[in-house]
Amino acid sequence: MKKILFAAMAILIGTAVTAQQPDANYKLIHYEWTFNADGSSDFNYRHEVQILRTRDLIAYAGKGETFVVYNPDLEELTINEVYTIQKDGTRVNMPQNAFVYQLPEECADCGRFNHLRELAMVHTGMELGCTIVVDYTIHRRYNFLHESIPLKRDCPVETLEVLVKYNHDDMDLHYAIDGFQYLNANDVRRDETGSTANNNRTLRYTFNNVQQAPREPYMPADIVPVLRLYNGTPEFTEAGDGKPFDGAEETLGKMINKETDKEIVTKIRNYIVDNIHLNDIAPAHLGYNVAAPATTWQTGCGTAADKAVLLAAILRNEGYNATVTGDGHDQVGVLIDTLEYRLDVRTKAPMQLYGEAHDEVSTGNYTTKADAELDTLEDGFFRLTFAGIPGEPTMSARRLALNRTTPLQGSACDLTSTETYTLPKGVKLVGGNVSEKLSFDGIGAMQVSVKQSGKTLKVERKLKLEKSTVAVEDYANYRKLLATWQSIGGATLRTK
Repeated sequence: MKKILFAAMAILIGTAVTAQQPDANYKLIHYEWTFNADGSSDFNYRHEVQILRTRDLIAYAGKGETFVVYNPDLEELTINEVYTIQKDGTRVNMPQNAFVYQLPEECADCGRFNHLRELAMVHTGMELGCTIVVDYTIHRRYNFLHESIPLKRDCPVETLEVLVKYNHDDMDLHYAIDGFQYLNANDVRRDETGSTANNNRTLRYTFNNVQQAPREPYMPADIVPVLRLYNGTPEFTEAGDGKPFDGAEETLGKMINKETDKEIVTKIRNYIVDNIHLNDIAPAHLGYNVAAPATTWQTGCGTAADKAVLLAAILRNEGYNATVTGDGHDQVGVLIDTLEYRLDVRTKAPMQLYGEAHDEVSTGNYTTKADAELDTLEDGFFRLTFAGIPGEPTMSARRLALNRTTPLQGSACDLTSTETYTLPKGVKLVGGNVSEKLSFDGIGAMQVSVKQSGKTLKVERKLKLEKSTVAVEDYANYRKLLATWQSIGGATLRTK
């Protein structure tokens, strides 16, 4: 009876975890840009967020504070209203001493950006179930726009609005949604209105029932849809005459030996990640200006766009075809063997093959002959671990969840390995020869054979994975295939 009770409790607990409510819920997120006739622009932002769990009441850890960065040289910040609506409907306005002006933390170590300011708003009157309202406007002394708005957040959003008011005679507005396939088309509405008299136009996007951003591992880079708005492209500084990179060539040249192009490019990117401080400032606060590569290198700090321009310039100086790319101009695309790879300049994430038109397939036919290196176990048993095959997936199937809601970003391969090991005298394979096969149409196949003949142990392995991105409906079979492959990573032997 106790076992049945405990089992029932486990099911209930598992169900409760699965159905766990989010930390908070945005009732509204509103973005609005207005382009003025004098060449300036106004950006208005508003959010109304309801707190559902205790940890989101805490400053820094949740929604307990709101931070607004601005550049006094280019921008004027106006707080329209900030208040908290408690569960009983009581409105608590934020007192003046809850507004704290400070230097943004990411600018503390870089003199280039110490003129920027950050307004920290410490919300008051907070309790579970309360709603925090924040509304502010930033007036900018320019009318350039190049924004990427993520359409999924850390918690659900009931309504996300984007509004742009402009004059078509003065500017051309471009807009597009990347990753639209990850949205429900019925929850997306676009409206455009215009005046024939003065050519004033309005673009409005409304996204309802915006889902919480997924948090599963190994997700494709474009899993979070993005609305892109732009009326031009920032001018990225080229490498110039190369003189600023004398120091770079001397420093990075010592790191580069007889390595593949991928390894060389990755080493250079990793050096920039480690040694050039990242000032995580939105490009809008700098008027979308990007520093010259020499400035970023010599000062040792820069925005993501600055670091991307620097990396692209260094790679071009080393003979690679490299360009700045990405929604936030924080990635570098480099051409290697006719394929374009993308590198992130914020982290040391592995370079990603760009585009869905083709998959990069790791291929190889490897042959190994060697004396067996055995790990001694207890009671006369030994363990032989098979050598890893270059190009095989590095993710562990045991760490992958049984079910998944998003595609899995893996790797495609077509690999064959034949290993012949010479065993010590009197050592036998436990359980006899092994022969394992598994295949799924459209996903891949694996085959492992382990056979002993006298003192010789022959291991033949084949793995073919057809796609780099695994669809949700194929995930269970992919996981099974990978788990079966990884379960035969060695052999157990014993003396007679």
